[in-house]
Amino acid sequence: MQRPFLFNIVLASLLLGAPASAAEPARRVLRLQYSEEARAAACPGEAALREQIQARTGYDPFREDAPEEVAVAIVPRGADLVATVKYRDAAGNVSSQREFDVPSSDAACGQLTSYVALSIAFALTPFGLDERAPAAAAPSEVALPATPRAAGAAPRPQPAIAPGKPLHSTQISAGALARIGVTGEVLGGFSCALRSRLSRSVSLALESRNVFPAFAPGARTGRAGADQGASSSAGGSAEQALYTRSIVSGAIASCFHLRDPFVGCGLVEVGTLLLSGQPGGDLDTILLIMALGVRGGAEVALSDTFWFYAHGELLSAFRLQDAPAIDALRTPRLTASVGAGLLAGF
Repeated sequence: MQRPFLFNIVLASLLLGAPASAAEPARRVLRLQYSEEARAAACPGEAALREQIQARTGYDPFREDAPEEVAVAIVPRGADLVATVKYRDAAGNVSSQREFDVPSSDAACGQLTSYVALSIAFALTPFGLDERAPAAAAPSEVALPATPRAAGAAPRPQPAIAPGKPLHSTQISAGALARIGVTGEVLGGFSCALRSRLSRSVSLALESRNVFPAFAPGARTGRAGADQGASSSAGGSAEQALYTRSIVSGAIASCFHLRDPFVGCGLVEVGTLLLSGQPGGDLDTILLIMALGVRGGAEVALSDTFWFYAHGELLSAFRLQDAPAIDALRTPRLTASVGAGLLAGF
């Protein structure tokens, strides 16, 4: 009689003790270090971040005595608001780092806090959902963690990129341009451009450029108008002084935005050098020219829509048209230009 009774006691102990050991998977805990610059003070703050992470994980994962640490820093960078998330192991070494950015706006801080909370919650429970969602579980037991599971399926949550600058955003610019070296004179004028951002790091622009002599134009030898290529009645050349009137051109610029605010571009320019028989006179001669080179510059955000830009260019200019009587650009010539203006995005 005593043996069946003892057997039942042992069996009941095993049945009651087993769920207690498997009820909860091992939970990871971290120390949280949170900081934000004064210009990011409109963000919800540390308390809101803790609440969102706790809501996604189902427990409070932060302990002051935890061996591992996660450091969150929110700072403005140009026209964006950026959050850096660093994980440090027990030895204090950075084991992982992620960065999220959104364009500065009234809703930017709230969006950024949500992305950071999602990332940290996913890092805390990478396998917990599979262990805590058996087939017989009630829907309420898995409904809360389902959101970070679906949104965090990629190694780095992608929503942080979606609200950024559109991949095909259109931008226009207008500004002043100064140039030297095409004809040995200082030229000044204006430029305007239509630019498409193909990605966050690549853009393509179509530009219109028009420059004029900034000082009294210098003369060069040539034959003007209909007299070009023809001999005079005496068999000589009808030579006269030719003056630069303007350079009208169009350019294609392929640019790389690798690190704000700096921009580097490759440039192809095709246009016309307009010459006249006297300073400010009527147009006599058009010479087709081309230039190839590079551009380096910077773009500084003034607001969500406007940027100030400045750049310098180094080009090799040459003429495409055979005109022996005109000495301008007879051989390729190194030219330089600088420009500055405003850029607007849509």
